[in-house]
Amino acid sequence: MEPGTAIAIGQVSAKVVSIIWKYYSDVKDAESNITFLANEIQDFRNVVQRLQDLLQRSSKVSVSAALETTITQALTDINTLETKLDPGTRAKAMRRLGKRALKWPFTKKEVDEWVLRFQRFKATVNLALNTDQTSLILDVDENITQMKQHHEAVEQDQRLAKLPFAADASFDSYHRQHETHCIENTRVKLLQELQTWGASHHRPIYWLSGMAGTGKSTIARTLAARLKASKTLGGSFFFSRSSGEANNAVNFVGTLAHHLANVSPLFKESICEAISVYGDVTRQGLRNQWKELIVGPLSKVRLSGRPTLSIVVDALDECRSDDEIRLLLQLFVEVKDLTSINIGIFVTSRPELVIRLGFEDIPEITHQKLDLREIPRHLVDHDILVLLKREFDRIRPERKLPDWPSEQDLQSLVRRSNGLFIYAVTVCRYIINPDWDPEERLSEILDSNLADGGDTAALDATYMQVLSSALLDRRDEKDISRLCDRFKQVVGSIVTLFDELPASALAELLCRPVSFVDTALNRLHSVLNIPSDVESPIRLLHPSFHDFLLSKTRCRDERFYTDEPYMHGELFSKCMGAMSTTLKRNICQLSTPGSPPQDVDKKTLDTRLPPHVQYACTYWLDHLARVRPDSRVQLGLRDDGKIHVFLRKSFLHWLEAMSLLGKMSHAVLMITQLTSILDIGNDHSLRAMVEDARRFILNNRSPIEEAPLQAYASALVFSPSESLIRNCYLDQRPSWLNQHPTVERRWGNCIQTVENSGFVLSIAFSPDGKYIAAGFRDGKIQLSDAATGALHSILEGHSNEVTTTKFMHNGILASVSRDGTLRLWEPVTGVSRRTMDIDFRFRKELKSSHDSENRTSTFSSDDAQSSALSRSSSSTSSRGTSSQLLAEPSLSVVPSGDLAILCLDGRLRIWSSEKDFLSDPIFPDIRTSHLYGCLPQGTLVIRSSGEDESAAKLLLLDPSTRAAVERIEFDRLDTVQFVAVSSANIVALGLSDGRLMLYHAVARSFSQLGVHGPAVGGLAFSPDGSILISSGWDSTIRSWIIKKQVQSLIGSFSNWSFGNDVVAVSPDNKQAVISQNFSQSIQVWDISLAATEIPPQSPPAAPIMSVKLSPCGKYVATTTYEDDTVIRLHDTTTMAEFIMLDHHDVVLKMAFSPDNRLLASASSDKIIRLWNTSTGVAGVMLRLGPELVIALLFSPDGKYLASGNKYRVHIWDPVNGDLQCFFEHRGPILNITFSVDGKQVAVSSGNRVEGRSVDLWDIGMQQLLYHTDDESIQRPIALSHDSKNLAYQIKDWIVIYNTQSKEQRSIYHGDGIRAVAFSKDDKVLAASHWHGIKIELWSTDTLQLTHVIDTLCPITILSFTPDGTLLDTNIGLYQIAESEVGSFAKSRSVWSRNDDWMMEGSRKMLWLPHDWRDTGVKHYNGVFVFEKPLGVGFLDLTQGGPVPGIE
Repeated sequence: MEPGTAIAIGQVSAKVVSIIWKYYSDVKDAESNITFLANEIQDFRNVVQRLQDLLQRSSKVSVSAALETTITQALTDINTLETKLDPGTRAKAMRRLGKRALKWPFTKKEVDEWVLRFQRFKATVNLALNTDQTSLILDVDENITQMKQHHEAVEQDQRLAKLPFAADASFDSYHRQHETHCIENTRVKLLQELQTWGASHHRPIYWLSGMAGTGKSTIARTLAARLKASKTLGGSFFFSRSSGEANNAVNFVGTLAHHLANVSPLFKESICEAISVYGDVTRQGLRNQWKELIVGPLSKVRLSGRPTLSIVVDALDECRSDDEIRLLLQLFVEVKDLTSINIGIFVTSRPELVIRLGFEDIPEITHQKLDLREIPRHLVDHDILVLLKREFDRIRPERKLPDWPSEQDLQSLVRRSNGLFIYAVTVCRYIINPDWDPEERLSEILDSNLADGGDTAALDATYMQVLSSALLDRRDEKDISRLCDRFKQVVGSIVTLFDELPASALAELLCRPVSFVDTALNRLHSVLNIPSDVESPIRLLHPSFHDFLLSKTRCRDERFYTDEPYMHGELFSKCMGAMSTTLKRNICQLSTPGSPPQDVDKKTLDTRLPPHVQYACTYWLDHLARVRPDSRVQLGLRDDGKIHVFLRKSFLHWLEAMSLLGKMSHAVLMITQLTSILDIGNDHSLRAMVEDARRFILNNRSPIEEAPLQAYASALVFSPSESLIRNCYLDQRPSWLNQHPTVERRWGNCIQTVENSGFVLSIAFSPDGKYIAAGFRDGKIQLSDAATGALHSILEGHSNEVTTTKFMHNGILASVSRDGTLRLWEPVTGVSRRTMDIDFRFRKELKSSHDSENRTSTFSSDDAQSSALSRSSSSTSSRGTSSQLLAEPSLSVVPSGDLAILCLDGRLRIWSSEKDFLSDPIFPDIRTSHLYGCLPQGTLVIRSSGEDESAAKLLLLDPSTRAAVERIEFDRLDTVQFVAVSSANIVALGLSDGRLMLYHAVARSFSQLGVHGPAVGGLAFSPDGSILISSGWDSTIRSWIIKKQVQSLIGSFSNWSFGNDVVAVSPDNKQAVISQNFSQSIQVWDISLAATEIPPQSPPAAPIMSVKLSPCGKYVATTTYEDDTVIRLHDTTTMAEFIMLDHHDVVLKMAFSPDNRLLASASSDKIIRLWNTSTGVAGVMLRLGPELVIALLFSPDGKYLASGNKYRVHIWDPVNGDLQCFFEHRGPILNITFSVDGKQVAVSSGNRVEGRSVDLWDIGMQQLLYHTDDESIQRPIALSHDSKNLAYQIKDWIVIYNTQSKEQRSIYHGDGIRAVAFSKDDKVLAASHWHGIKIELWSTDTLQLTHVIDTLCPITILSFTPDGTLLDTNIGLYQIAESEVGSFAKSRSVWSRNDDWMMEGSRKMLWLPHDWRDTGVKHYNGVFVFEKPLGVGFLDLTQGGPVPGIE
């Protein structure tokens, strides 16, 4: 390698990293992803430098051609990256416009691709270095190439392993190896047709339907095998209703992605890249998985020609969810749009209604179908005859039966089969059993009575014959009784189970030895697939055997008939036993309380949670639900019964297990279902416990799903103090919490909080109440499961704010956006059925220009482009800059099922769903600013606006007559802040003074419903109009019963209320969903109790104004906006408020003395009071001048108290209250800091008008030591421990001034800073970013950046611990560098708050609920004070050394 190559890489990459950090500091939108790119380039640069150093040290060392090619390519890529990043051509614009002209040029996806590229470069060079750093010789080319390929293969396999995969769903899986294929000379014409289809896919979907037993799966297996042989099989998925991993679509996309990855290295690479970029896609809905893991990767692959691949999907009807079936059919259609590869999908199923309707919605040009019943009967009989002859030919020589069976017998069997291949297969397996005489068995079959058996008579008779032969023939009554009992236990369980189990797991579940199961199945190979391996699942030969055993009309012998409800009861009891004896805390030995379930590999999971326990955890409630209601009490559904004991002793262990299995949403549904099957009786204790368990799991699904052990941490810590579940498991709470936070006494009416990725602007329930659709500011629509809160899917298409989401009568979701479009969605599948332009603001101008062109030919293409750009610019403006919008786009469903749409030009139009036609403006002379809804008779309720806002009024418009029915005018525009329209001909008005008014449209009269606080924040009627839900600026939610004129308090928010809340009510009137303005969450509230009893809860807390933590962490002082003259002192050891200090005027500033004995407070009466923190007695009072105090601070030794006002800093003696001195400044005091010895004070002051300055004063000498002024000076300042250096910020620079040498040096920081601090030895300067959430460490000697600490939360307080190894911040302690940790750091716990987690070092320990985040934090020695908007929260975490492990 040329020496200059490494040097060039070093130089160019350094420049690129510098440019990237410039973007990081200046471009807000880039902050979330560019740090990864910068780090990867820097890492690669370091690796290349290591290689260059090695080459220079040894003359024997050389570089392989492959490695040199890699490095050369890397240099080319870095140069390309520099060209794209360098904003040189925009320098003038930047000088003129500043940072606004600088725009990050890459999308997140492009950044991820660049990151991946440099990771590969780095891996290649690292492999070379690790091969032999001391002897890198010329002949390593091949080794490096092989190692590189091996490394990439391992990396790809690791990524693929993250996908859900159903191994048994593959047509050629180990467990399916004995399943039959079409034998020679059968299904000849059909298979030829299918292979012809597979070669061209003239229609990309082929549906083969047929009744049970007609051979669909055999055809699918045969086709899949032939496609695989011709290397045109893309993948297969064989659904099975008896398989837990293949009776739903959870594993469908992941399994196909696995198969496609094994088809081609290019597919594998593309799919693995998608997994890397969209790591959490497997937790999203099927549509997103299909898009990112199948369609996306395949569309990116570039191959010669357009190769053909087929995917085989068998038994789609055995997928348990109709919604999933509908969605899969919609997804299959999308393969037609792939241009790089020709994909076809072959589907088999019974002709179930949901599938037939699904295919009716698919255009015929996209699919073809064949019903096996359409095949002529003589062809089917011929194939069955061939099958019978082949099977009998196999045993004829062995049994020495040359002329057996007769042609007449064969024809009789064919007639009996009635076109069912399963009949022929079962008969053959029965007859050829080596333990019996085949002639005798054939005679038994032919002599069996088929009368009154319907289409399944012959099959039923065969099943009866099989069972009689295995269990009854030649046995005495005692043996028969024993064998039949064993049959019912084992085979009855097999046909009743919800998932297949191997013999070993079934034996464990039944508490029997494996031999018990083996002997029960020994003679049933005719109807069961029984593998020789006890670890492989036992399968039914065909689902019809399941139907036969569970039907009394078909299985007429009581000795064989399986009483399904009874068997469910037996299996329920076995499941409860398996869980109670196996489940325990941290069963898979996770390393930390925050470890995700993905940390447990499958082998460990199957060892710690054996298959029978996994089955029990998943299906115990399904079994209980199918027991006869009158038998449930005997099974333990009563006070102190099995269920009650389970909830008291094993519930948290079960939640942990369900999280490990990835089934937390299913767990929520299970407990909800348990609530519904409880009979209303005397079991009050059990009912209370089940309801508490439901609330517990709904409130804690997110943390437990993310980290299983949070069931014992966050879930227990933050649940109400009187929660029954919490109190059953108090001994399971974390030992590293010295004091637990104060929580509510009981569950409130907020059922759960659904967290989102953005701000919600609109919300709606689906007509069936199953889904919640939320429209976001970024243009996305999120569909969530209303019962569990789990994400169902994300609908993408809009490019700007989604202002309205409404479900139509037919279940279609309609949405309008500020991007000027209306979209119609199929919500379950996520398909956008229709996109309509509703932006008519520029149509008139465009038409005029077009007319002008026709007349004068002066309209150019540039003019058209300019108009289009203007329109695009205006339609994508944000809420804050949308002055060009004439109306907020919205819609309403009218009684006919059509849509009334308020377009961006402020005009109302009607879209006809039948004609798919958008009308002209129906009220062309009325400019509408808001469309609120539609009354039952079709009257639209709108807000109109004239040229000035004072002319605004509510109008009720009749589209049929094109006239205004009613006009409601106001004195001011904001008199009516919210409007809700009822289906009961009532319009509710929320006024700015908190009044709720009702306008009765029929009587055309007003009435006052009531008053909701100082102002109404949001309104929504229930679908039937009987209930009105309102939110208020007092942070409360209220329910109003319209007929009774009765109101109820539903609950209160844990956050501030700013108005503009989004509200919707469920179709059953039981729930309301509310998203507060500026909140990234949706809260689900139970409103069913509104008319009866509301659970007692704490009254709404007063909004917190300020919080101060004492230096030792013992005391917390708080003030509130409602009582702003009173200081409340809290003791952090007891979490209790113990003193109230009345200041008699608004408290502005507070400060504790270093010894915690004094609290200084300054109020608007221009008096500073000093309080004794132990007694609350007021000491001296310091009277100020005419200005208010805006800064208050004790010196480190407690000798002085500094107060700053508009132009002065006063230095006081806090003991006697004497003024020691004061210092004049140019403007308002921004910040004050003392030197460590308390002899000097540094001050930043001023504003943009009066100028800004930094001053350093000697207190004793009352002398100015340093002064500088600059309009760009910022607030943060710091003095070094020896008082020799002063640090402050000017623009993007940190200035370090040496007070002795008078030398001034600067560090380019590129961003504002919140706090700055010197290390004890003054060799390191720490600065926290203003915009970025990180801390940077700089060498004060070299002025080089030495370390970056990502904090994920803003840092406002910053200092070094005494040994310099840790940074002490407002959100906790941070290690500076792992290699530099000294004994001090190792002797204590390093706690910090990191976004939504409390961290101990780098370990996630405690998940924080939503209302504990996005708050200010104070911290000292493990005590954390959370400045919650409506209260103060405390956490006291152990400081006795690092937490050793998990209890």
